[in-house]
Amino acid sequence: MKLSAQQLAQFAERGYITVAALFDGAEIHALRTALARIKASSHQPQVVRERTNQSVRLVYGAHLFDDTWNRLAHHPRWIEPACQLLGGHLYIHQLRINPKAAFDGQGWWWHQDYATWRFEDGMQEPRALMIGVFLDAMTPANGPLMVIPGSHTYGHIERTSPDQDSSGYTVMDIPRETIERLVQEGGGIEAVTGPAGTALFMHCNLVHGSTGNITPFERTIAYLNVASVDNPTRSHRAEWFANRDCSPLQSLDDDCLRQAEATAI
Repeated sequence: MKLSAQQLAQFAERGYITVAALFDGAEIHALRTALARIKASSHQPQVVRERTNQSVRLVYGAHLFDDTWNRLAHHPRWIEPACQLLGGHLYIHQLRINPKAAFDGQGWWWHQDYATWRFEDGMQEPRALMIGVFLDAMTPANGPLMVIPGSHTYGHIERTSPDQDSSGYTVMDIPRETIERLVQEGGGIEAVTGPAGTALFMHCNLVHGSTGNITPFERTIAYLNVASVDNPTRSHRAEWFANRDCSPLQSLDDDCLRQAEATAI
């Protein structure tokens, strides 16, 4: 899959694009089944629960221990357009799944992901992307990702407040006055929505956040956070937080998810 000139221009201007139906129903079903299997055996450090309840908030590094998620991590349908956007080969810095549970899924304050990767992992430059795969429909009601279009053009925002959870993940919170300025200067706020199977390609400096999910509908996004191979990290965190292998990612066949087996590697 290749992005069109129009899509590339939109990404450059707005900092993100969505691609509908990048993955079909059978492929999303395979990923959901694998995630359910992980949740059922969640007594492992890669699985993080909400601060105020037992709902799963994050799953890190699923591609390191589950075959289905390893296949997604090597899928050409997202790798090829990501290489286009980065201008060359890439590696997975981090794979994380954000299952925002029905009724109980909590939100995230406004931030840039590059700020965390720089603060925690020593990523040198913001030549990195977040690729989100929607495992559920993301609607305006169920706590969708919200972005400030064009905010990536401001670069890395230095003035932030580290907000670390019990798992060791740090969100670099952006002050309210900065968010007000970015919105008032023309960016506005947009909710990123779409059916299951949609893919989001987002610049690592795009300012984003989300509200909690108080609906009876799940809202799960899998994030493949990638960087250019010549933009390595020197992380002190566990490998499921920050991958140590910065060599070029190799693609599997296009039908690799359809062939996924319900077995762990």
